[in-house]
Amino acid sequence: MSRLFDIEGLTSQEREMQKEVLKKFRSKISPSLAKIVKQSDAVRKQFVPSPYEALDFGTDAPFEEGKMNRGIYGLERIYEDRAVLTPYFECSAYCRYCFKKTRTLGGEAKRMSDDDIAAAIDYIRADSRIKTVLITGGDPLIEPQLLENVLQQVNQIEHVRNIRIGTRNILFAPENITDDLADMIAKYNYIDFGNPRQSKNISIGLSINHGDELTSEVVRASQKMIRRGLAIRGQMVLMKGINDEAKTIRELIELFNCVGIVPYYLFHCMPVIGAKHFRTSVQKGVDILRELSPLSGSLAPHYVYVTQVGKHRVGPNHPFTYVDIDGQSYIKATTPYKAADFMAYSDSEALPPLHEIDENGYIVSYYLDGHDQAEVLA
Repeated sequence: MSRLFDIEGLTSQEREMQKEVLKKFRSKISPSLAKIVKQSDAVRKQFVPSPYEALDFGTDAPFEEGKMNRGIYGLERIYEDRAVLTPYFECSAYCRYCFKKTRTLGGEAKRMSDDDIAAAIDYIRADSRIKTVLITGGDPLIEPQLLENVLQQVNQIEHVRNIRIGTRNILFAPENITDDLADMIAKYNYIDFGNPRQSKNISIGLSINHGDELTSEVVRASQKMIRRGLAIRGQMVLMKGINDEAKTIRELIELFNCVGIVPYYLFHCMPVIGAKHFRTSVQKGVDILRELSPLSGSLAPHYVYVTQVGKHRVGPNHPFTYVDIDGQSYIKATTPYKAADFMAYSDSEALPPLHEIDENGYIVSYYLDGHDQAEVLA
């Protein structure tokens, strides 16, 4: 076992649990990230396998991103105006809360083949309602040639106006964010001054959860993108004992603003297998938003929790309806998504578990809430 994974103060029971976790889910920490892990407890908790990952909790697929849509591996669509492509599932480091944990940490991932990519492009080209394509992973920045192959083909689709690239590799391997890589991505960013509606925008979604992650190397790598006209939007996952205080979130967002990263999403941690110890209540995020509300609007991210039918936006004074299911607390909410649309876009014959249809045809979801107390072994 790597010395990085040697957590001080574990009981013999906890050490055995950690070994069981490592048998089931792979672990990886990149050299650049390892330097931060050694210095920051908040960062270490995100990447060092915890014995609490062995607790009986969660689902293998809390969100269906990366599934086969219409038989095309790596294509996903649940919204009218967006499609997701996952050409590469591997990462330079493994986040322990990853909602694709079974695929990536479990070793089940594979690439999209050339045929998969071609079929996905044909599908997107055939539906002019799709205006945005998200290229995600794994991490697409690990394989620049594969990423460029996808970018070239998506860029040729006339009705796609926005291409987003989701990554953490700017954190994991900032040394690999070269000028050539930034130039390659930026060349697909096009502004048509004569007819702005014909413009095409490329942006980066960068997942950063704590201010300790924004090292000088990460900021330099980010600036290579920003100085070439690529917007970087900062996304955060709310996690217990890492960033679940308004002060910590405020400091992170202030850092985003200082270095040119646009604050975007604050995600509630998904109920993925092995993530129970990370998950706060959804109300905790609302409380944080409320504390930030008197401040500048530039400190106000979108707070969302995600079910298999899509994002649920939550505001500072959001009321919740709680339902007990098998002794656990679920949030019941009517979504903005119509059941018929979801099933058409997602190529599904039925709604996912814990979802139903109301009298107006909208989807009602039941989302497993977290709690704010520390985990204690029985």
